[in-house]
Amino acid sequence: MDTLRHELTRFIQQPAAQQDPPALYRRLLAEAPVLDLGRVHVVSGHEEIVTVLMHPGTAVDPTAVGLPRAGATALSRIVDRMLPMRDGADHTRLKRLATTAFGARRLEQMRPRIEAAADRLLAPLLAAGTFDVVADLAVPLPVAVSCAILDIPDTEQDRVTGWARLVSQSLLDDFGDRAAPDRIAELDAGFEEFRDYVEELCAARAAAPGDDLISRLAAARADGRLDDEDLLAFVVMLLANGLETLTSGLALAVWELLSSPALADRIREQPDCAQAVFDEAQRLGSPVRASARALTRDVAVGGTVIPAGRVALLLYAAANRDPRRYADPDRFDPDRAELRHLAFGHGPHHCLGAPLSLMAGAAVLRGLAEAGRSRALSTPLTPATLRPSGQFVFGGMRELPLRCPRRDAAVAA
Repeated sequence: MDTLRHELTRFIQQPAAQQDPPALYRRLLAEAPVLDLGRVHVVSGHEEIVTVLMHPGTAVDPTAVGLPRAGATALSRIVDRMLPMRDGADHTRLKRLATTAFGARRLEQMRPRIEAAADRLLAPLLAAGTFDVVADLAVPLPVAVSCAILDIPDTEQDRVTGWARLVSQSLLDDFGDRAAPDRIAELDAGFEEFRDYVEELCAARAAAPGDDLISRLAAARADGRLDDEDLLAFVVMLLANGLETLTSGLALAVWELLSSPALADRIREQPDCAQAVFDEAQRLGSPVRASARALTRDVAVGGTVIPAGRVALLLYAAANRDPRRYADPDRFDPDRAELRHLAFGHGPHHCLGAPLSLMAGAAVLRGLAEAGRSRALSTPLTPATLRPSGQFVFGGMRELPLRCPRRDAAVAA
């Protein structure tokens, strides 16, 4: 068991050094679905994770068990106000404000814009004959989705993308006690520009309300249900969550498409299956590898009692391959009878934007599959040469070059 603890600790601290995470996941699931690492217990089993997520004695706020919040920038302090970082009645109150903006009617209203955004991004990339799926497609598309939710004009997308990158970089950088004052000042200055932009949007929507999320948030602030920081945190959440989770998820799904040409044939024949293909890629790839919960009470899980005051590190990537939950769990199979997985979380903190991610991902897969009629889609990368993101929490890849010459040109070459 000490060897397993050492290997897991190394993976958490240096994820890029772990060349085959599924092998580690299999060991954890077989030997220790709940593994004691001291102050932290790593929970990797599907049923065990669900137990923790649904237990009333858990909190997303680390200060609930006396741990400090991370971050030294003004943006990090806003992150602490984001919906995923709130607990209990406070979380319920804020989630209720956002839920209507993610309802079925509103999602269907956004579908044409999101699908058009995917087509608009793909067209010049395919015409160029080669592009990087991560930088050229998987980064700008989540911003386009966020702009659709907020009803920000497409003409503003480049500007918003810059701020989205700022949010992502600030969240992922390790500042800590060694933070460079100049670097923090630079990020804070950029964030102040973003704050001013959000206030401009709110003023415009207050004067002419629409059916978008910013109009709803501005109205909630006006009648006292939100304060300034809560409103800003909502917008930051949309940019931060989309840019990391959907970016990683898109790259993983396109990799599956390139790895199995038969998938493109199937999507061309059955376009409606593209969403199931994208969803299965999220299960198998787990763009969000893990999250954590602070335990405010003893929690009995998997035959183990994790004491109050500890932290449960929930390894979604392992749970999504749990053989007790999924038959032949390492096989890509969009026709699985059991498609419910933990890639978008579970319970009160299940991702509100999951339907939008599925919508955007399916649009990309349909676009690439259709392009495969006249273009030869391939990548020079192999499973051995893929470059992981280097982040523990987000399990995507740094790059995914895609070659897509016209078939007649490919034959001539």
